[in-house]
Amino acid sequence: MVHKINVGQVKNVLLFDFNNNPNLKLNSFIKNELVHNLNVESTLDSKVVLKKVKQSNIDLLLVGIDKTDNVIDLLTQVRNLAKDIPVILMGEHFLESDEFILSENFNDVYYLSNKLDKAKIAEFINYAIELKKVKVNLNEARTDLAESQLRLKAIEQNDSLTSVLSASGLSFALQNEFFRAQRGGWALSAILVDLDDFGRINASFGHATGDIVLKETSNRLKDTLRPTDYIARIGGDKFLILLPETRLAEAILVAEKIRLGVGDSPMRLANETIRLTASLGVLALPYNFCSIEEIVSLARHAVSESKSAGKNRVTTAESKATENPQSPDYKKALDKLLEQLRQGDCFRAVSMPLLSLNDEKLTGYEILSRGPAGAFEMPDDLFRVSIEHNLLTIVDLRCLKTCLNATVDPKYDQSVRFHVNLFPSTIIDTPIDRLLTLFPDNRKDGNFCIEISEQQFIGDPTYLRDHVHALRENGLLVAIDDVGFGRSSLESLILLEPDIVKIDRKYVSGAYKEPAKARLLIRLIKVIQALGSELIAEGIEEREDLEFLLENGVKYGQGWYWGKPS
Repeated sequence: MVHKINVGQVKNVLLFDFNNNPNLKLNSFIKNELVHNLNVESTLDSKVVLKKVKQSNIDLLLVGIDKTDNVIDLLTQVRNLAKDIPVILMGEHFLESDEFILSENFNDVYYLSNKLDKAKIAEFINYAIELKKVKVNLNEARTDLAESQLRLKAIEQNDSLTSVLSASGLSFALQNEFFRAQRGGWALSAILVDLDDFGRINASFGHATGDIVLKETSNRLKDTLRPTDYIARIGGDKFLILLPETRLAEAILVAEKIRLGVGDSPMRLANETIRLTASLGVLALPYNFCSIEEIVSLARHAVSESKSAGKNRVTTAESKATENPQSPDYKKALDKLLEQLRQGDCFRAVSMPLLSLNDEKLTGYEILSRGPAGAFEMPDDLFRVSIEHNLLTIVDLRCLKTCLNATVDPKYDQSVRFHVNLFPSTIIDTPIDRLLTLFPDNRKDGNFCIEISEQQFIGDPTYLRDHVHALRENGLLVAIDDVGFGRSSLESLILLEPDIVKIDRKYVSGAYKEPAKARLLIRLIKVIQALGSELIAEGIEEREDLEFLLENGVKYGQGWYWGKPS
């Protein structure tokens, strides 16, 4: 009876005889008597063996040897190339009683006597191939298990609604940061954020709407924090933030930044517009804290004081939880910031190039302002606190002066255009004659452009039309920035007739790979081109962004593809 190997799908077997020993007769034995779903190749060249092993296109290596053959070198090379290909060493000198013996020196290498009957040999060859399959499946199962465990851990450590950390996820981070703080002697602070009147939102609009508000709140919180900070939703409408390497005075300013960020712009829900606010408690953590519960317990007292004092405010908590709303620490930190803004000596300027997309040549610079180092350095945060404390116009004008003074720096090509930014309210509040005195006396018509952000318009932009006309009559160009951000873009463009329109980065970045965004961008481009304004695209971050814009007729742009503001 002929015993054939049945291994399901076709398997590739490579037969190698060291000395082409006719007594072994392996080639004819395999090909003529054992073949079933096996693709058998034979060779007398060890280089061919190593090549096929390296290519990973064989499932079993069958090596015929006699007593004088030394296959150690061959096996070593095979295992260096592939650790999981089964190898059977078959010869007359192996005892039948040994049958199928695993080598002690190499994994998945077996000895087999060719004196065994054909059924036994077929069984062992089949066993070696099947065993490899089992091991492969086992490894895949282990990999799947490890990935599943990682997914479960991620689910456990992240809040499913908002995608920020859960309490357990923050607890894990907290222990690591405590150890780091103890070793390095760094300060560690925490902020508890409690949304004001959130229950009314759930009661009036339903929990589905409440969930949307929580998601939006978590996004606003993320936007105000550093990548090294931690944020967790610890139940309902409460968030706990951990600030590594942050002293209490710095944490107070971060909390103020968060408060302003949460209430920055209203949320439109159904037929009602809601301005969300939050009460916050700030706590400097000593090194002996060990749990989220302890931190929340102490910070909750400060939040309660914020609520009692009228909500939408920041209060600090001492480690003993003394009753001290609007503590001296908070007032001191905020007063210091406001004094810096009033003095006006804390601002600096950075720039981003404006380029021709066709040849990537420089056509201008946008000069941008930065505030005092720390929580309120970036413009959005700087201007929020300025608005809150009725300092917007004075701060905006000082930022403008800082930017204009920077334009004379020799590092800038004076033959190109300079763009600076102003709030609509500043243009309204400041006489044009006074505004013009801030610009260089030797300026030429068209080499300075004032950018007005579309997202800062309030209602009907008609009130700006005469002021924009006056600026243009005095040789300044006017650009509408962030077009597409708000709802009044088309109306603003028609009324103000800007020289330049800048499309907001949210429509530009990644549009080449997002069909819905691409359609919106193309429509917006056509509208602006029909108005006859020069078009500049913001937010170019990849080469594909640039190429997509060129394909759709955009000639000018800016973005991080050429570097961050510096």
